[in-house]
Amino acid sequence: MASSIVGGAFRESVILKSKKSIDPDQSTPEPTEQSSYTDVPVPHNGRPREKVEDHYGFLYSISEKDKHYEPVLSGKKARERERKWLKLFKTWDESYEKKKLKIKERCRKGIPPSVRGQAWQHLSGAKKLLLANAGLFDDLVSQPDNDVVTNVIDRDLDRTFPSHVLFSNPSGQADLRTVLKAYAMYNKKTGYCQAMAPVAATLLMHMSPEESFWVLVQICEQYLPGYYSPGLHAFQIDARILAYLLEKYIPETKKFMDSKQPPSPSSSPDTSKGLDPMLYCTEWFMSLYSRSLPFNSVLRVWDMFFFEGAKMLFKVALAVIQLTFGSPKLQKDIVGFFELTRKLRDLPIEYTHENALVPEILKYAIHNEDLRKFHLSQSSIHFTEERVRQMEMSARRLRLHRRSLSLASDTAPSDS
Repeated sequence: MASSIVGGAFRESVILKSKKSIDPDQSTPEPTEQSSYTDVPVPHNGRPREKVEDHYGFLYSISEKDKHYEPVLSGKKARERERKWLKLFKTWDESYEKKKLKIKERCRKGIPPSVRGQAWQHLSGAKKLLLANAGLFDDLVSQPDNDVVTNVIDRDLDRTFPSHVLFSNPSGQADLRTVLKAYAMYNKKTGYCQAMAPVAATLLMHMSPEESFWVLVQICEQYLPGYYSPGLHAFQIDARILAYLLEKYIPETKKFMDSKQPPSPSSSPDTSKGLDPMLYCTEWFMSLYSRSLPFNSVLRVWDMFFFEGAKMLFKVALAVIQLTFGSPKLQKDIVGFFELTRKLRDLPIEYTHENALVPEILKYAIHNEDLRKFHLSQSSIHFTEERVRQMEMSARRLRLHRRSLSLASDTAPSDS
């Protein structure tokens, strides 16, 4: 199914904002060192609006400018990295096996916007799925709407990034509806979960609806199996894992957070059990941080996520929490649970800016194999044998289809 005109035009505009041409052999002027957008109000009926459009298509007021900062990467460096990715795409299967550490390093440095959509498709394995299942997406979309589509998905369209130029119009919303409907038809057992909407929307900013659908399939069934199923069982386990990792890596910060539990109606809070991460990490994990971080930082996290896997969710959480509460100075204004959760909902830009966040993320050495074992041990306690079997099958598919998940050291070498 073809992308809408508005949606396709927006995706082209994102690419054009970040490059002059994606053909490395074409002679074109190098991009300037400056970002390719400026704070000029978007015209409306011949009059300036009070809001401006950022580099990624979000409209925002001047008072929110700090959260819509310009891309950090200079034009010259972005151009150089773009050429390397384009060369890699030409021989992806061969190069991927030989250059895993180099690809990991490039993902950590940030994928240039002009090739980000292509890179995500290759890294996730979605490109192969699309080619191997020609026509399936159209077949799914052509099926009659069911109650999930008309009563749930349609209701969420207006709520998904309403400040974004692509999804503030019916055409962009139609693309989003198409992707979400296709997945609900593809996996009827899981169906649709509200947290899928911002994930699918972020994909649509970088690729066509069909391409977005297949990347969404990989996210739901390979990277985060069981996350969006009824009951959110896999996510509940990950919340327990996060509590364990907080105790392991930043115990003093965890102890401080545990002391700010919500008040109990019968007695004072039981700090021995700790503050349940589900109280603050649900939106972080379920939407892959797409609603919680500045969008530049979201894209940097996703670049790493598509290579390194689910562990990136935990590494980001550890980094955000430590940067926000990791010293007595940062803790002094947090009187109780209300102040704690309010700060976690409105994370300070000085800690979520990519220059601060990414280096902190890379400090934590977490391995996907350890997470898988923890998942299975928790499954045996909380869920049936069938649930364990499903998770073992998912883990097996993950190993077979995503050999990119390195169990070696979590620290990659750096270069310019």
